Amino acid sequence: MDLFSDMRGHRQPAPLARHYDAMTFDFLSMLWRRRWLIAAVTGGIMLVTAAYLMVTPQRYTADLVLQFDFTREDSGGGGKASSVALDASTLVESEARIIRSLATARAVAARLGLDKETRTQSPGLLGGAAELIFPSSVRRMLRDLTGFGDGAEPTQRDIAAQRLLASLGVSNDTKAYLVTLTYRDTDPDRAALIVNAFGNEYLRRKMEATANASQRSSQWYGAQAQEARANLGRIEKEIEAFRIRTGFVELGQDGADIQQQQLRDMLTQLNAVSATRLAEETRLQRARDSLAAGNVPQTSDLGSSPVVQQLLDEEGKARRALDEMVAVSGERHPAVQRLRLSLSAVQERLQKQLAQSVANIETDVQAARAAEAALRERVAALQTKSIEARGLEGQLRTLQAEATAARDRLKQLSDAHQQASAVSELRPIIAQIVAPADIPSLPSSIKPSLVLGLAMAGGLMAGAGLSYLLEKRDRGFRSENEFAVETRTNCVGLLPNLEHYPGGLESLVFAEAVRSMVAELFPASNPPKFVLITSSAPGEGKSFVASAMARVLAMMGQRVLVVDGSPRRLLLGQNFPHEALLDQCLPQVGDAGGPGTSPVATVRRASGLRDSQNVYSNPAFEAMLREARARYDVILFEVAPVLLSADSALLREHADTVLHVVKWNDTLKSTVSATLDHLGKLGLDVAGVVLNGVDLEEQGRYDVSDRGRVYRNYKSFYQASA
Repeated sequence: MDLFSDMRGHRQPAPLARHYDAMTFDFLSMLWRRRWLIAAVTGGIMLVTAAYLMVTPQRYTADLVLQFDFTREDSGGGGKASSVALDASTLVESEARIIRSLATARAVAARLGLDKETRTQSPGLLGGAAELIFPSSVRRMLRDLTGFGDGAEPTQRDIAAQRLLASLGVSNDTKAYLVTLTYRDTDPDRAALIVNAFGNEYLRRKMEATANASQRSSQWYGAQAQEARANLGRIEKEIEAFRIRTGFVELGQDGADIQQQQLRDMLTQLNAVSATRLAEETRLQRARDSLAAGNVPQTSDLGSSPVVQQLLDEEGKARRALDEMVAVSGERHPAVQRLRLSLSAVQERLQKQLAQSVANIETDVQAARAAEAALRERVAALQTKSIEARGLEGQLRTLQAEATAARDRLKQLSDAHQQASAVSELRPIIAQIVAPADIPSLPSSIKPSLVLGLAMAGGLMAGAGLSYLLEKRDRGFRSENEFAVETRTNCVGLLPNLEHYPGGLESLVFAEAVRSMVAELFPASNPPKFVLITSSAPGEGKSFVASAMARVLAMMGQRVLVVDGSPRRLLLGQNFPHEALLDQCLPQVGDAGGPGTSPVATVRRASGLRDSQNVYSNPAFEAMLREARARYDVILFEVAPVLLSADSALLREHADTVLHVVKWNDTLKSTVSATLDHLGKLGLDVAGVVLNGVDLEEQGRYDVSDRGRVYRNYKSFYQASA
């Protein structure tokens, strides 16, 4: 059930100022309507607060101030040096926690003898009621079952310590290194005594902790120095044994040895040989490419061979002599043929010599490669030896570093042991009481006027909140204007509740309201003939509205058939229980059509919900409707609630319009909205909504503007017409 659906309803757009004015007016109206509830809640809270103030004794607060000094005299220069490395404000806060610890509270309780007092801790209101109702064995068993029992009763010292901590307050000022202790109690002498006891107990425990810390520090530093000395001797023996076992000599100042120098030289030679090998391979490739292309390689590639150069000169001379002879004697001259043979012989010798030169180059390349491989093997061997030497060097340096660290630790521990041995040199955080607590003479409780004022404000707020929640409950529609906002449906009638005011002016108001509703629902042109009267829930007053409409229509000269299709009435001929109320404002109409005829006829359903399909799908029902349409001017058909029955869906093809009845301030708005949406999905035309059973006096409390307000404001009109 959604009790707050009207808080989320769709609202018509309105100007912003008008919207906020309306919200403010509604809120103030709500406060005025619920003024007695707000006054009752406020008065109750103030009475409870006043009773609490009366039974609660006044409490007194005693203060004690501790100041901390984080400096000590410097033995070397006579000045002051800081004795801490941390932030002093952090240390002040830590000391404040120590003061508020349970151990300090236990010591104070034991010193003042509070753990021997017979006064027990107050169990509180609920605890006292539990002690009166349940015996101790039952209470212990319940605590064990619920997990609150720890299996052992608390000691009297713990109870007293917890009571002291509950009233003790510890605050610190980090800028001035001050800690303020406050204790609140109903007895001012007791408050001053306890807070001074806390300060003295803290200083006493601090001095004891100082002496114990000095002794423990001296012993610990001595043991650690002895252990560090033994560790240093062990490391030095390991270094000596390592040197004897490996024969390794430390490096010089520049960090280089003979092996590293040889490795650098060999790497230099390897780079030079690799460059030579690359140059020979490049020369060989160029020579091969030139021979493959039919050209003569360059002289630099052939290594400046004199034979090749001589053959090249001879070829040139033979080629020039051949060209001259061809130019002088022609191609067929015998001398030309001899020169050609001579040129071919020179070229053949040149090719052989070039091949021999290339073979020589290949031999040089092989030699360069062999030299490079040999150097690489030597470099690899030297690198292996260097790596092994580096490993030994790393091991030796690790041992030396451990020895250095052991010497440093031994020196630090020796210095610390000497400082710890001199107790006068060791001073922890120094605190002193700069303002002991005096016996307070004025109470520190909150002023009763302030408490009552806060209680009044809280009561007003609580009452206003409760009133708002009560107002925003989804208790139904209270005015006909809400239908346009919530459901976008027109409200055609607002009928007063006659049961609360039998025989009063409401009967006249009711009669005129019914006439107004009938006039709006049945216009002069094309009035509806079949009106389906529906509701969202049982008990909305459909039969009452149908009977009232039938009487008004009959007085207007209409022949009316009222069909009570609700399956809840199973006896034929049963009279309506509300006809006596209708007789007060709408008298019965006699015969209007001659003997045996009446302007108002009634047909009631005699079956239950199980037979709804058979009733409305029966051909006899169709024939009855056709006969009724021919005989009567208006058919008012009352059906079961829409969402609880399928009767509305079965009758939708016969209905000309729908009149929906809603009970005032009763049916939920969400239910009414869902019902109207369902009727729209069925294709039924809802002509309007009737707000039935309106309590005009109660409606006046909600300050709504509709016809109900007019009815209340102008009752004199009906009194004059009575």
